[in-house]
Amino acid sequence: METPLITARNVSYSYKNGDEVTVGVQDLSLDVNRGEFCVILGHNGSGKSTFAKLLNGFLLPDEGEIFVDGVDTKDEQRVYDIRSKVGMVFQNPDNQMVASIIEDDVAFGPENLGVPREEIIQRVDAALNAVNMTEYRTRTPHKLSGGQKQRVAIAAILAMRPSVLILDESTAMLDPEGRREVLDVVRRLNREDGVTVILITHYMDEAVGADRVFVFDKGRCILRGTPREVFSETDTIRATKLELPVATSVSADLSAAGYDVPLCLTDEELCEAICKLS
Repeated sequence: METPLITARNVSYSYKNGDEVTVGVQDLSLDVNRGEFCVILGHNGSGKSTFAKLLNGFLLPDEGEIFVDGVDTKDEQRVYDIRSKVGMVFQNPDNQMVASIIEDDVAFGPENLGVPREEIIQRVDAALNAVNMTEYRTRTPHKLSGGQKQRVAIAAILAMRPSVLILDESTAMLDPEGRREVLDVVRRLNREDGVTVILITHYMDEAVGADRVFVFDKGRCILRGTPREVFSETDTIRATKLELPVATSVSADLSAAGYDVPLCLTDEELCEAICKLS
């Protein structure tokens, strides 16, 4: 069996402000396999973003261990290795942009890694092509839509050739069209290029097509499995104040009312199930 790309074992981390202690994550253990598309769900304060920062060494565990491709995040001599393997895209793309021209922004990361100029040009070309932003390369970021800016932010990370792409609430500030643009790009990168993706979100519908889903609550992982396995735990999901995907919620309510309707993840599944009732 292949060794997981990411391994977290009994990880705990708390934020300390004087005598005040706020739990980030507690006794958290999970694996992410190479090439997986994983989604982490949970409300604000559930520990999602804390866990993301632990994965690339922005934060170090108070207890437990995290290994990325066999490297311990606590190894001070390997910080560069960890951060070059794990790329993060945050909620607000404006906070990640450092240049006034898009192609210069995408080139910034490889330049800081000391990549030769000719290879930087190749990486920028490939990264912009991967997110369908090549035609915008000489434009200024402030003229882009939210979805386009987020795609540029993803390109800037891809140019550094990470093994893992983490999107921390990266669609939260986008309209539905922007969300669709970003998710289409990320899913294609995972499917066609084999990029390992960890998508952190509170949008339940974004998890439907994932390989595995993890649900966080109060710093712990309370559910894990395929989307169908996780969303079948309707009572637990609702107890965390998360909203089920619409198709799942409707199918669960119909089933509870005595109708012979299986758990549905998509609108198409729900329509087919309802049609079979007639």
